[in-house]
Amino acid sequence: MIHPHSRAIPVREDTCLSLFNNTSMTTMACGTLSPYLRYLAGAITKGMVLVVVLPLAVAILFSQPLSSTAALITSTLVIEYGAAPIGIGLGLHPAFVLLVLASVALGITLFLFDLFDTLGRHSERVARFLARSEERVKQSTLLSRYGMFGLVPCVLTLGFYVCAPVSWALAWRRDYAILLIMGGFIAISGILILVTLGLFSVIFH
Repeated sequence: MIHPHSRAIPVREDTCLSLFNNTSMTTMACGTLSPYLRYLAGAITKGMVLVVVLPLAVAILFSQPLSSTAALITSTLVIEYGAAPIGIGLGLHPAFVLLVLASVALGITLFLFDLFDTLGRHSERVARFLARSEERVKQSTLLSRYGMFGLVPCVLTLGFYVCAPVSWALAWRRDYAILLIMGGFIAISGILILVTLGLFSVIFH
């Protein structure tokens, strides 16, 4: 059942402009823009560390090809857990593939939560995105019936790009939501890696 205390996302027109083109802003005054920029910069930095820096550092440490690691990172950003077979096909170690997928997913999830904390009530574009995400949860039987615990299987169908904003918009407890999102993502990624390894062993042996 959808949380009864879902976040309302009021948007009122103002003369200030957001960071996203000409998107109008509400309570964010022009003179107080710098704190928001600092928060946004911190969110981007945290995301970049998990999405890019950590996987590349581990690749160097364990002698994994940097070009293949970069390709896996890019693939994960686009097709999420579907990048697992690509990492295996590139010759990367299965455990390293799982680490990269999990690190990218966590980085994006944390970045989205921080982004909505900063701009969720002030940017029309972000508000519309959150409203669309909330509409999708209404169409999801799992999330409608099981609430936050439906995040685990819904990572498979909605992905972390949708699960994170849904959790924020519905005011679900953040630490639990992140654990559930990551648990579901790591589980499906691990299963997909094992299936890929099994297929490769059949095909090439």
